[in-house]
Amino acid sequence: MSVSVAPGFGALCLGPRLSSSYRASVSAMVLAPVCRKGVIVPPSSRFERDSAVTPRGHGVYDAVIDEGWFVIDGAAPNGGYVTAIAARAMAAASNRPDPITITAHFLQPPQPGGVQVVTEIVREGGRHSTVAADVRQDGVSLTRVLATFGDLSRASGPTVVTLDPPQLPPIEECVATVEAATQAHDRGEAPPPAEILQRCEHRQPAEYLGWTRDASLGIAVNGGYIRWPDTPTVDPFGLLVIADCYPPAVFNLGSHIPVGWAPTIELTVQIRARPVAGWLRTQFTTQAVTNGYLEEDGQIWDADGNLVALSRQTAMLGRAR
Repeated sequence: MSVSVAPGFGALCLGPRLSSSYRASVSAMVLAPVCRKGVIVPPSSRFERDSAVTPRGHGVYDAVIDEGWFVIDGAAPNGGYVTAIAARAMAAASNRPDPITITAHFLQPPQPGGVQVVTEIVREGGRHSTVAADVRQDGVSLTRVLATFGDLSRASGPTVVTLDPPQLPPIEECVATVEAATQAHDRGEAPPPAEILQRCEHRQPAEYLGWTRDASLGIAVNGGYIRWPDTPTVDPFGLLVIADCYPPAVFNLGSHIPVGWAPTIELTVQIRARPVAGWLRTQFTTQAVTNGYLEEDGQIWDADGNLVALSRQTAMLGRAR
């Protein structure tokens, strides 16, 4: 879910150097304010601080890629995180608060430090605005994004959902992934948990972690409960990260699937509602791996059982590490 293809980064959450630390252990930041409906308020969480943007003028926004969101040691940040930075700039440019649907194509991985988001209003409508963005660093295009923005608080119309929330064990029976990784490190059994792992609070069914100990499920599924560690609510921009922050579901297929380099070609996320406070439930699945290419479909549900986001990314399998 997050390292890229040319040699990009949107790679299904784990890249070339991911497996050694993640499997074994299963800032220079601009504190820019956040604009909500024209009111400037201080960032309330690390994610808000690390994804903040500052207007430069003429549709250009400055941001800082924080190394705490990297999935590959010093080489590539989480693709959902980069998409969220672009989305914040696009929301500000359109003066509409919520990404309704957003697609990112990952061209090259940014390095920690400053980037510019160059936005373009493609179409301005009564309820929606279509916005394009180019994330650049040192004049080089890194990520191209196209999205439609609106205001989910004003959405109305029929609601019919035939999906069911993921069937997960009670949260107290799930593995506290970060804590387990930290304890393994303290016992001298594993490296310290990766920075990206610590950005979220995870609770996962033990069987979903089978790929880390060569006990895969035989089906391509991953997910669990997730939330930010420092604020009770995930906003729509945070959902873009959640949609891209798990190891690829395909790792749980079995030993014939290489674990390691799984670069994402593109990521699409549809936001259906703003989540209520509390744990999110997630599930990610892959149905087809063909000639090394795969899709991964995601569902994100809030604590009240509302479907808040759907995602799909196209990726490809690479060499085992």
